[in-house]
Amino acid sequence: MRDALAGDFSADERLASFLLSLSRRYAMRGFSADRLHLPMSRTDIANYLRMAPETTSRVLKRMTSDGLICVNHREVRLLDMVRINDLARGILRC
Repeated sequence: MRDALAGDFSADERLASFLLSLSRRYAMRGFSADRLHLPMSRTDIANYLRMAPETTSRVLKRMTSDGLICVNHREVRLLDMVRINDLARGILRC
């Protein structure tokens, strides 16, 4: 099995997988699966996903402009779960 955070995956795939994982954990606790509060700063998320903070910001902006998510500070709304799942598919298969 490949490491989900390894360099084998693109930044988009890693961030999509992170958001889906967070979404599932929220849902398991009875919270909304599509409205998330990011538990850490973008820099901390970047470190966790093994990428540069600038890359994290660029991917979040790209996902926003592509209509996948809506970001307001640390609040993220998942708008297109199908496409987010498609992005994370390679990691989720591991």
